Amino acid sequence: FIILEGISGTGKTSMPYCMGRFFQNNAAICSVQPSWRDRSELLGYYNDFTHKFTETQFLSAVYEATYNENISMIVLDEMNLARVEYYFAEFLSIMEMPKVDEWLINLAAAPRSDDPKHLNAGKLLIPQNIYFIGTANNDDSTFTITDKVYDRAMSLFFDNKGFPFEAPFTEACPMPIDYLENLYKQAREEHPVSKEALEKFEQLDNYVIEHFKLAFGNRIMKQLYKFVPAYVACGGSEIEGLDYIFYIKILKKFEVLNVAFLRDELDGLDQYLTKLFGKNEFRLSREKIKLLIKISR
Repeated sequence: FIILEGISGTGKTSMPYCMGRFFQNNAAICSVQPSWRDRSELLGYYNDFTHKFTETQFLSAVYEATYNENISMIVLDEMNLARVEYYFAEFLSIMEMPKVDEWLINLAAAPRSDDPKHLNAGKLLIPQNIYFIGTANNDDSTFTITDKVYDRAMSLFFDNKGFPFEAPFTEACPMPIDYLENLYKQAREEHPVSKEALEKFEQLDNYVIEHFKLAFGNRIMKQLYKFVPAYVACGGSEIEGLDYIFYIKILKKFEVLNVAFLRDELDGLDQYLTKLFGKNEFRLSREKIKLLIKISR
């Protein structure tokens, strides 16, 4: 689950669209409506009058992915026009299940012999090749994305206007999920998070708990173990990966705090990052801390 968030017109929707074309498996762009309140808006419903199931574009894309070994991207465009934790609640829960064979959604209360092939006892198993991607703008017409949603996703923030550039033509290629999973596994084997980094991150966790009453939680640590090795395998450094996790998972929560009363504590956090990781490290986090201090004045 990936959230692409930021100012309008920066290419949040275009990115998964173009990646789908490149992977030879077009992304499904599903426009979220402000009226969405529950799962029926996302998954459809059985009509008792017509005796037919009213399906949605989202459900069609999920079902189609069960026939495909390549990555399938499903975009919830303008995701926060409605409350994500309402209409997407079932998926937020399912994706926490430790066993992937438990990733089941119930579509039919009374299974029939003519149900679709991949429907088993009225339930559909969510395939592992789907990337759910939500795009989000922050303005007066949107809802705030809650911590429950952020904690279960990886986020990319589009804070600056994009500029066009020339790129060399590259032939499209399919991207099987097994191939990608093997790359992730190889990254974890070759670039495991070091013991020293984990010890420092634990100290940072304790500092944030003591001074801001916020905790990382086991879910974030689980994501860290998977994300940082992949980040290093893609050319980044371990500290940069830790910085990104701290920036998108912890400092994001600071936006709901009353930072006017925490200015001194934020200065202390900046100094503590220097003590743990060095003066020129954790640049993303330091920039965010400076912004929070500026807002508090």
